[in-house]
Amino acid sequence: MMTTAATESGAALALEGVSRTYGATTRSRGGAPALDGVDLVVPRGRFVAVMGPSGSGKSTLLRCAAGLERPTAGTVRIGGTDLATLKAAGLTRLRRDRVGFVFQSLNLVSALNVRENVTLPLLLAGAREGRELDGRALAGLAAVGLADRAEDAPENLSGGQRQRVAIARALVNEPEVVFADEPTAALDPVTAAGVLALLRRAVDERGRTVVLVTHDPVAAAWTDEAVFLERGRLVGRLDRPDEAGVRAALGAPTERHLAVAR
Repeated sequence: MMTTAATESGAALALEGVSRTYGATTRSRGGAPALDGVDLVVPRGRFVAVMGPSGSGKSTLLRCAAGLERPTAGTVRIGGTDLATLKAAGLTRLRRDRVGFVFQSLNLVSALNVRENVTLPLLLAGAREGRELDGRALAGLAAVGLADRAEDAPENLSGGQRQRVAIARALVNEPEVVFADEPTAALDPVTAAGVLALLRRAVDERGRTVVLVTHDPVAAAWTDEAVFLERGRLVGRLDRPDEAGVRAALGAPTERHLAVAR
């Protein structure tokens, strides 16, 4: 987990010494930052799970890594771009053009149909409406098995189908990194497996990079690597995680049972 220049050169995402401390609320809990000197490199074409107990800093790491929050200290790079060098408008463009998001809450626009929801990132990036745009949306929906629901309203779909639309929307602009925050938390096991399989295919077949924040060992078993946070620090990792290994890691003292990140 070293963050050397050579390692970072091929990285989709690189965090170096990233800390995030909030205001009086955090200090009232003893002054521990939400993130504390996190180093993490995610190579292109990698599927990585970020895990840890509630309050360990998982969601804060995702927000800082995606440019949704500025870290208190340290450096975040997406595809070699140092986010600290970007002003607010530049960060907005980066998130729009080079990052995809899949959230538990979905954030689909109810006033738009399924196809229009998928084309939305392209329209915001300046693409013109027309056959080419619709073709890209339909291709994305076909990849998630929903081409026949393109004209439906989101509320007419099941929870799993809506999440698949969210994945199609996240991938339509061919982002450098897709951030997925507990995307299967509200789904039944069979539907969740289908969603995770789509993310796995995006990595294996399309070369996308996916960072998955999850509490679920079953979800982590779909990834190439699981990294573990504890009290804001990156304390360990597992290559090719399986469900049993992740459960053991989460249930055991991290310093003894995980490969300590150096």
